[in-house]
Amino acid sequence: MQQSLAAIAVVLVISAGLQSSTGFGFALLSAPVLSALLGPVQAVTTITIVGAVVDSLTLFGNRDRPQPALADLRVICLSAVPGLVLGAVLLARLPTRVLQVAIAASVVVAIVHRLRRRRIVVNSRWLGPAAGVTWGALTAATTAGGPPLLLYLMHRHDDARTIRDTIVAANLIRLPLSLALLGLTGTWHPPPGVPILIAAGVCGWALGKLVFRLLTPARYETALLTLLALTAAATVAAALQ
Repeated sequence: MQQSLAAIAVVLVISAGLQSSTGFGFALLSAPVLSALLGPVQAVTTITIVGAVVDSLTLFGNRDRPQPALADLRVICLSAVPGLVLGAVLLARLPTRVLQVAIAASVVVAIVHRLRRRRIVVNSRWLGPAAGVTWGALTAATTAGGPPLLLYLMHRHDDARTIRDTIVAANLIRLPLSLALLGLTGTWHPPPGVPILIAAGVCGWALGKLVFRLLTPARYETALLTLLALTAAATVAAALQ
């Protein structure tokens, strides 16, 4: 048990570092590993708890004032409500293998979009609501809901800070509903050693700020995409076993 706790803490440190540096990546990296070590239900609970701490520090733990895109934030959060309900039901009913494939698919989408490095202009009033519903469903079912939200915000904005702050703010706004749904569906199961895991998240948040200053953006993104690719491959391998 102590070995498993140590492994989970290491994963959370790395994941929190990615989150504090880029605004996403926490669940994408930690969900597959934690699902394998704890099972999907406890993994979602763990990531929800630690992710809330990391997101709060990312948004409010810096001297700079947060700059989320308020109009996009309203659209995303309102449309995420039905998605969260759907995702919570899926978490309670679907087998582990299906959830693992969903996580891997979301990781692949994020990697492909980042590699293309092009902003695609899509003039559709349904794009925002569709991104919100998908984000809500994937977040509740797998905690890895970042890719659709990231794709939508990259269509809308060029500024990395605006994208980061909007994603983090959206995570915090939907947190109360996520907690309520996990409780109502009977899928709220914190693992042992929660204070240690929270401390790991805080360490990762601080480490991410330091790493971001030391590494060039190009090298950091290469490391990020490499980690995500390895995560997707490991998740697919686990699902096929």
